[in-house]
Amino acid sequence: MKCEKKKCNALGDIENGHYNRNGQSFGDKATAVCNEGYVLRGERVRMCTEKGWNGTDPICEVSKIICSAPAVANRLIKPGERTQYAPQDTVSIVCSEGFELIGLPDVACGPDGQWQGLPECRFKVITCSDPTVAHGRITPGSGVYKHKDTVDVVCNDGFDLSGPAKVTCGPDGQWQALPECHPKKISGQFARVLLLSRVAVPETCPTPNLGKSGTVKEPKFDYVVGESMSVTCNEGFIGSGVFTCHANSKWHPNEPKCQLITCSDPTVAHGRITPGSGVYKHKDTVGVVCNDGFDLSGPAKVTCGPDGQWQALPECRPKKISGKCGPAPSHPHAFPRDPMRKEYPSGARLRYKCSVGYVRTGGSSSVQCLKGRWTKLQLQCGTVHCPPPPEVKGAEMSDPISDSVPLGYAVSYHCHTGALIGERDIYCTKSGSWSAPPPECKDIACPNPQVHGGSGMRGFRAVYKYGNTVTIACRPGLRLVGESFVTCGSDGKWRPKLPVCVK
Repeated sequence: MKCEKKKCNALGDIENGHYNRNGQSFGDKATAVCNEGYVLRGERVRMCTEKGWNGTDPICEVSKIICSAPAVANRLIKPGERTQYAPQDTVSIVCSEGFELIGLPDVACGPDGQWQGLPECRFKVITCSDPTVAHGRITPGSGVYKHKDTVDVVCNDGFDLSGPAKVTCGPDGQWQALPECHPKKISGQFARVLLLSRVAVPETCPTPNLGKSGTVKEPKFDYVVGESMSVTCNEGFIGSGVFTCHANSKWHPNEPKCQLITCSDPTVAHGRITPGSGVYKHKDTVGVVCNDGFDLSGPAKVTCGPDGQWQALPECRPKKISGKCGPAPSHPHAFPRDPMRKEYPSGARLRYKCSVGYVRTGGSSSVQCLKGRWTKLQLQCGTVHCPPPPEVKGAEMSDPISDSVPLGYAVSYHCHTGALIGERDIYCTKSGSWSAPPPECKDIACPNPQVHGGSGMRGFRAVYKYGNTVTIACRPGLRLVGESFVTCGSDGKWRPKLPVCVK
């Protein structure tokens, strides 16, 4: 008898795709693959079973996955913007005027219909500080001005304005065309009176115009050298203190002004903030979100403090991983020796054994649960093969094969002459060896079966060879002792031994 693996019929063609298979015999599998631009609908893997290929042919449909226009506020698209993009299409993001790019400009449409690594266009905050005009002041005064903000310039008493009365914060953070305050011209007669009287004109410091940023306690029009002034900044501004008028109309320790309290974008390792604008005022609040794989430790919202620092910034710490592992890793040609469970404790080790028809060819045969994950299963199982069947002198072999022989392959021997000694049929076993040693072909003969008093012998021949049989009977009046049916054995002797005839 010869047992072979069942074969499955050839698989049909897949329109806009094909099958990758490792054979078409029992246990082999075929994997469906669609051409680029198509997606699979149906079963991807089919197995050759005893009843043929399981499942049905899948279908390769035109991919319906698209990306809509990138959702980035305040941006432009290069090249021209479209409403739909196919996977692997790329575009360049350019921010509108007044915005700056945070991230990489080039993005690609992903296979899931989502843009990969979209940047942000954040408002570019351009600010100008309080303009300084000698012998003059500005109104209103806030300490921080944005692009295109305008203020008025007013000269102190005794000075005339030379230049525009309004100045604007430019796109470079500088005031455009600041004017000057020049001393007023005094008539010749009044100058002569001053000269003759030799009246000393006292030096003064002008009262600062703080606008809505702060207030001056008991303000005066001017302060003479040595006089002090108390400034209180409003909430959200910094710069309160006491200032003294010094020579050359200079305030000490510095020019009185109330500056807007601002915080820059907070930095959270392994996290991000939302929304992000680049500059925040006192009491502004932002949310903190951690990246995948990290948990938030601290408040989810933080506030810009009165010192320009974020209050109680949280941390993003790696997520704690459970020490337990799930079901055992699978292997296409091996299975665990140990009992299977749904969950394994940390440190558990599983040993694997190659399936019937396969033999270990390399790699470690075990895996271990470490920190909630199985180590990589590196066991290699190759198909069992036997060496080519041995030749037997004087014999013919059925289905000879010269290459490596698969598991279960069988051959039969038939002697041209002589008797076949041994197993006629041998097959390749799961250990990679033949089920029995090869037989032999021998010329074996047994002597003429002479039995004194015997008669009526059947199966008479001139020569008795291995396997020939004879039947012996005794003449009337005699009784047979032994077996009447004997066979010529492989050693040239009758089996069982010849009987005798007795009275």
